[in-house]
Amino acid sequence: MADQKRFRFRWPHYLSATLVYLTLLVVWAPASLLAWVLPQLTQQVVKLDHEQGSLWRGHAERAQVKFASGLELQLGQLNWQLKPLDLFVGQLGYRLELSGAGVDATAVLSAGSAGAALRDVHAELPANWLEQLSPDLALWQPGGRLVFETRYLLLGRTGKLEGQASLRWLDAVSGRVRPLLGSYRVDVEGADNRLRLKLTTESGPLFLQGAGQWEPRQGLAFRGTVRPAQEVQAELDGLLSLIGPAQADGSRGLQLGH
Repeated sequence: MADQKRFRFRWPHYLSATLVYLTLLVVWAPASLLAWVLPQLTQQVVKLDHEQGSLWRGHAERAQVKFASGLELQLGQLNWQLKPLDLFVGQLGYRLELSGAGVDATAVLSAGSAGAALRDVHAELPANWLEQLSPDLALWQPGGRLVFETRYLLLGRTGKLEGQASLRWLDAVSGRVRPLLGSYRVDVEGADNRLRLKLTTESGPLFLQGAGQWEPRQGLAFRGTVRPAQEVQAELDGLLSLIGPAQADGSRGLQLGH
């Protein structure tokens, strides 16, 4: 009989064994591991509380986003499910669903050595969240609803911000006046370590426009103008007086943040 060839482990066997080990690790690893990893990958921006389940699938009773500027957002309950194929490129990828605290959102999160990236985000939340962006907006007592969407937005480990997004304020109202204000849109673009902002009016009797930026450490800096349509000028005068004196054309300068 011919001698049988001795079996030897080769690199495909080691690779398969490694993948099996990583898969089992992810399946059985507790959710607390994700609660530890996310703050490390997002420079302590994202934190989870009261997490349950596993690294593969689970939920946290509360997700929190807190920036160095002091902006702090409570996002409600977070549910996640792993995207296992992302492990092959050295990333943790998750499909996310948020609910509670007035928020309804879906997103895809990819976290790795470069930072954390959000993809295919659609989030609806109450307009009073605008008060958290700037104390000046709190004076408006904003109502209505916000819709935030992005195909890709990166928060890099070095503070780099990259991507594009939009924030729409729909059916906007103010607790200080009776008339509906309209609908507005802020286009967001990541540039280095800041987000550039451009405000436009979609509809309504109150015209808003302007531009500015938001930085994780410095917060919001925005300049623009506000101009009411003639038919609602008297009704909105009390609200607009909070902004500043009227110019010759009836417009007022708008300044938010530093």
